[in-house]
Amino acid sequence: MEGEEAELYKTFYSDMEYRVAILGEGKLPSIEFRILDENKNVLYSNKDNNYAKTWDFKLESSKQLKLVIKVTPFNQPGDIPASGCVAIMFGFKMKN
Repeated sequence: MEGEEAELYKTFYSDMEYRVAILGEGKLPSIEFRILDENKNVLYSNKDNNYAKTWDFKLESSKQLKLVIKVTPFNQPGDIPASGCVAIMFGFKMKN
């Protein structure tokens, strides 16, 4: 639902190129996602990139990162909040 936030932790390995993709059901407003390191430093926020749906990256060393997903508020107070599914996809390709 609008305004809800979820967190998930995922281990990413060095020497691999990754893509994170976030997609919300059609009736949902923009989906914000941030990726943080173990010290809570923001490595990426799609809010700074017009709510981009993907981010490609490569790490110099293996790390467990935290992905924070938030459905941005859209409706006015008193309106029925939009709800729906959000898909989170991770892809990678190994370095040749």
